[in-house]
Amino acid sequence: MSLLHPIGIGPTHGQIHIYSAPKPVLTHINWSLNEVLGNPIELKWSPQPLAVGTWRAAVTWHGTLGAGAKIASTLRGWHYLRFEVHESAMNGSDGSLFMFTPELGLYRASVGPHGDIMMNEHQITSAISTNLKESDVIAQLEKLLGKPWDQSLEPFRQIEIDGIEECAGRISV
Repeated sequence: MSLLHPIGIGPTHGQIHIYSAPKPVLTHINWSLNEVLGNPIELKWSPQPLAVGTWRAAVTWHGTLGAGAKIASTLRGWHYLRFEVHESAMNGSDGSLFMFTPELGLYRASVGPHGDIMMNEHQITSAISTNLKESDVIAQLEKLLGKPWDQSLEPFRQIEIDGIEECAGRISV
């Protein structure tokens, strides 16, 4: 009996921004990303001045739909990294945004074709029905939009890599 291996519904692309990673794992990160994507990518690392002893890198990637989730799952295995993974909306499918910090853990959102974070009816209804105070509803909606992760990563986005400001083209809350 032969098994079919899921490879996604079609091609997609995105970006990986690793904002801080300790030097001993840099090679392992490269190997892991190459394995997930099935093709070689080479991250160009530079020192991260906001977290002494760590390094940062950014790269675009190409893969099959769902590769962004695999990349984020792989990177979150190193719980001390800070990173973002963007997967573009393609072929009628929503894209994805993954943000990770050691303090907050992993955040995931669906992203529409215009770069908007998408919240579904269930998420909004849950935020309204489980919170009695208006301030709690607002806090829950901001969490659904990724605001705590966004605020935590923003200083790292402001650092220039190779003369290009990383925050250009960013999704902000």
